[in-house]
Amino acid sequence: MKTKYAFLLLLIVSSLTLLPFLGEALFYSKGEPREAIVAVSMLQSGNWILPVSNGDMIPYKPPFMAWCIALFSLPWGHVTEYLSRLPSALALIWLILWTYVFYVKKGGKGRALLTAFLLLTSFEVYRAGVACRVDMLLTFFTVGAIYSLYSYWRRGLKGVPLMAILMMSGACLTKGPVGVVIPCAVAGLFMLLKGERFWKVFGLLFIWAIAACVIPALWYVAAFNQGGEQFRELMLEENIGRMTGTMSYDSHLNPWYYNVITLVCGFLPYTLLLLFSLVALFRHYRLHKPADGLWNAIRAMEPETLLSAVASITIFVFYCIPASKRSVYLLPMYPFVAFLIAGYLQSLAKASKRTIKVYASVLSGLAIIVFGAFLFLQCGDFPYGMLKGKHALENSLYVTAMTQHFPWFRWILAEIPALVALLLIIKLRKLSGYGALAGSIALTVTLYWAFAGVFQPAILNTKSDKRIATALNELEPERNVYAYTQDYNTRFFGVDYYLNDRLKSIADAPEGAEGYMIITVDDGKTYLPENAGKYDFYLLKHFRTRSCDLRKEVLLLKFKPRTVD
Repeated sequence: MKTKYAFLLLLIVSSLTLLPFLGEALFYSKGEPREAIVAVSMLQSGNWILPVSNGDMIPYKPPFMAWCIALFSLPWGHVTEYLSRLPSALALIWLILWTYVFYVKKGGKGRALLTAFLLLTSFEVYRAGVACRVDMLLTFFTVGAIYSLYSYWRRGLKGVPLMAILMMSGACLTKGPVGVVIPCAVAGLFMLLKGERFWKVFGLLFIWAIAACVIPALWYVAAFNQGGEQFRELMLEENIGRMTGTMSYDSHLNPWYYNVITLVCGFLPYTLLLLFSLVALFRHYRLHKPADGLWNAIRAMEPETLLSAVASITIFVFYCIPASKRSVYLLPMYPFVAFLIAGYLQSLAKASKRTIKVYASVLSGLAIIVFGAFLFLQCGDFPYGMLKGKHALENSLYVTAMTQHFPWFRWILAEIPALVALLLIIKLRKLSGYGALAGSIALTVTLYWAFAGVFQPAILNTKSDKRIATALNELEPERNVYAYTQDYNTRFFGVDYYLNDRLKSIADAPEGAEGYMIITVDDGKTYLPENAGKYDFYLLKHFRTRSCDLRKEVLLLKFKPRTVD
């Protein structure tokens, strides 16, 4: 396939996979509305430097993601779930295309195309590409900076790597200095392994790192002028405290092997294929064991292969250091790991096509089982009595969501993977290893279509806190409403988003105010008795399914100033 046609194919497939269903699912976790509400506050207040949302909270992250959301939302006048997730989706599409273009001249057309499709269809990458979070935007800038610094090395370290500087600036404005540190660390180690002098590499990368910090520094200064000591402490905690484990609150504390687990899970479904090929891999290693030793073998690698290995190891080790670990932190290594896996799968397709065909059969079987389960739930005969335990109500709602009537086009989306799976099974015996691998990837793409267009929104919308916001909106459609949370960093971000940032802390309610408030059942056990002398509280509704933000049941109350008889 010609390069331009492969590029067009990637653009069409990635766009069809990521863009149509971005707004189908409501916000169902605290992370997405926490990012979106910053853009809401920007549009409402006109403050694009350090807007305050949820009454008194300044943003946890630099503003690039919020700027993108706000700019996309300007023509419409309001922020939606679709527009909030659009920056991540576009960043992933651009990253896929850039990855193909970067590797096509260096790793071959077939391997570059396979790398791009592995990147699109790996679960962790796909998940981040359809979420209103900073992680995919950070990944685009970080990986783009590494690609650009590699091209700078290819030019003999001559001139100014303007694209790399801009990419690192964007990464720094997305999540902080880590967006400058990682590209420089990867590029520096790679250049040293290729024989460049240490002080030359260190000096040049230091200069370009400083240059990349110029634009972000303008925002940091402006934000400090607005936020003062509160902003300084937050930035130190998010950037220094998170790395050193000295944060004032526990945030995603996990052991080092957590990164191994998340990487294995993140590359699903291809982790299954790699697992099936372990025997062939061991046999290949025995036959092709480096005769000159591992170090010499590393030095002899093709530059793009060495870059991919260095980037993968460096990023992985870097994020093993802090106590705070999340699966999305490893996203910048996915393009490079995908390139290494693509090379291995090409060899596997030649040497052991049976392994790939077994994987294709298993994946096809799973696709058919998923559609069969969907048909079963649509029949409405699910035995709800088997759902027991403290979360039985929530689980029953998930099941009920799949029994609803779906329009015809969603039925088609649900059927396509099963049809592709049947076709793949019928043709599998005649297919080559490459054909079976291509068929498996095509099936994976259609599974994502069904997941995003049918299964995910139906199930996850039952988790959304929009139901709480709807109840508050019916009671009070214009004025502020209130909430209480014991922890300052824990808020009802989803409720606040769906109330258009009208949710304030009850501590900030004017003297003598009356109105409506929400509080978790656990917090209510202490807050309500302690404030019984100040307010009269009236229970209006008890939400027995847990809030997606606080993971606890919520009470909707009316409060009035306490009158003394």
